[in-house]
Amino acid sequence: MPDITPILLTLGFLGLMLVFVLCFVMVLRARLRAAKANRVEMRGDALHVPLIAAFSGWKGVPWLSRASSDIRPVLLLHPDHIECRVIRTRKKPYTHVSRVDYRRSIGTENVVLEFSDSLRSFIGNTANPEVARDAIAFLRQKGCPLSGRAEDLLSKGTLEQAVLDQD
Repeated sequence: MPDITPILLTLGFLGLMLVFVLCFVMVLRARLRAAKANRVEMRGDALHVPLIAAFSGWKGVPWLSRASSDIRPVLLLHPDHIECRVIRTRKKPYTHVSRVDYRRSIGTENVVLEFSDSLRSFIGNTANPEVARDAIAFLRQKGCPLSGRAEDLLSKGTLEQAVLDQD
């Protein structure tokens, strides 16, 4: 009679992997659903932008990141500076922002900040287009230059609001 122990071990391992993958997908979907209910809010004198993840990328290459965090990402927009955290908290004045971009993909609504004094960029995933729009609108008010995609996001919001105001 052949030894079936390796087969049983393999099937057990595959079953365990399937359980882990399903749990991961369920947790991720729950976090995305919760993130869609988030809104930008004032905390003291700063505008808090809720993020589900943050990435440190390279200027001009937003989909290639060198660090990421979904533990405690931060994007705070203070009156005179930006505070952001992927792994380590960084503070930059608005004058150092060379471009604000917006990137969208499945499950992501990213606000991308590029800085004139660094080759790195900050990418914050809000998972909510309204939160991304509010953050980008605030950054525009502070004089930060916007990309075409960021401008398009703001203009869409204006058109949607105009339609709602007519009703």
